[in-house]
Amino acid sequence: MKPLLRTALLILGLVAAGARADATDELSRLLQPLNSISGKFQQTLTDERGEVLQKSSGDFSVQRPGKLRWKTGEPFPQLLVTNNKKLWLYDPDLEQVTIRPVDKRMKDTPALLLGGKVEEIRGSFEVTSKKGAYHLKPKNASSPFKTMEIRFAKNGLPDSMTVRDSMGQTTKIKFRGLKANPKLSAALFTFKPPAGTDIIKDE
Repeated sequence: MKPLLRTALLILGLVAAGARADATDELSRLLQPLNSISGKFQQTLTDERGEVLQKSSGDFSVQRPGKLRWKTGEPFPQLLVTNNKKLWLYDPDLEQVTIRPVDKRMKDTPALLLGGKVEEIRGSFEVTSKKGAYHLKPKNASSPFKTMEIRFAKNGLPDSMTVRDSMGQTTKIKFRGLKANPKLSAALFTFKPPAGTDIIKDE
């Protein structure tokens, strides 16, 4: 699986749930006012030894419930779009798009932290807080990630996110230029493949 797809699927379930009431409630209060977010990101993927495997950057838009547009630029441009029912993963280099339904399995994994239902946090994650960071551990043993950490800036917006997967790899995402509750067009969360694109339907 390509690094971006794995990361995107991780991001697709960010907000889910927690064990300690205080940390869960705190996280919920921070997320509750954010019905939509847009901005840019820088992403670094490292292996279990801390060696950098890939760096990338791009921009994103997310809106509740479950709508996400995550665009990554060079060196491996890709676009992930979901409208909470269908997911498109477009690879312009390969001229290929993979289309799959957003099923329960995907909703239980992690942008649903940024674009999911805040009230569902408690059911899926154990949440603890330490030194200004919120640590989320999935209750589902089959989750594609082991732990996730999210930090907020002084303005109350997400500042960074760190995801550690079962392969020992770590994805660090630094957000910048975030806008809280922007008006987002519905067209952002659907995708029409360019002419000549190979379409793969993953049912």
